[in-house]
Amino acid sequence: MIESTLRRTVPRVLVLALAMAAAAPTATATAAPALEAPVPAPALAGIRGWARMAYGDPRDDVRILVDAHGLFDGRDPAVAARSWGTFRIQHFMGGPSDGSDGPRPGFNWGDFRVDCVRVDGADVAVTGRLVDAGPVWQEFLHRTPPARMGVSFHVAAPGSGETRVGVTAPPPAGEPELAPCAAGPAEAGTTAGGYTLTDTRRRSG
Repeated sequence: MIESTLRRTVPRVLVLALAMAAAAPTATATAAPALEAPVPAPALAGIRGWARMAYGDPRDDVRILVDAHGLFDGRDPAVAARSWGTFRIQHFMGGPSDGSDGPRPGFNWGDFRVDCVRVDGADVAVTGRLVDAGPVWQEFLHRTPPARMGVSFHVAAPGSGETRVGVTAPPPAGEPELAPCAAGPAEAGTTAGGYTLTDTRRRSG
């Protein structure tokens, strides 16, 4: 009796199990394909121009000239994946007491090759290493590697405030050097010149 019952029950159980397996959807068949996040198109941003800094002594003429650009690939919203260009800081010392143009007894400068560009709205930070320098910055130039310095800008739109600039000097010899794009805030006003900020991310965003 028991053997007869098993003969009748086992085929029915097997048929039922096979039917359920066939009806059950597999994870492979029903899983929706994973959606990949869109990769933003590369964009360009940079700054070009010159301006005279509102320096403490009006007899001094401090100017920042810049032509710096970066390629932004979306991995960092503000720091360029690749940067290039140049900038110059020049300082004519002394001169007419009213701050007007005229002969000046002293002159120092630094020419830099850009190694990092950061653009965040109207604020720009640029760093680079010295490639040539006047007498005051020869010690910076002959460090190994040559010192990194930074310049910063707040490029005000017409009618929206004052364009400002800043200069970040290298730390003393033996201390950790200035990090790429680590220029300080742009806190000094300008008395002449101006800058043009370009950013294709604004048009594509």
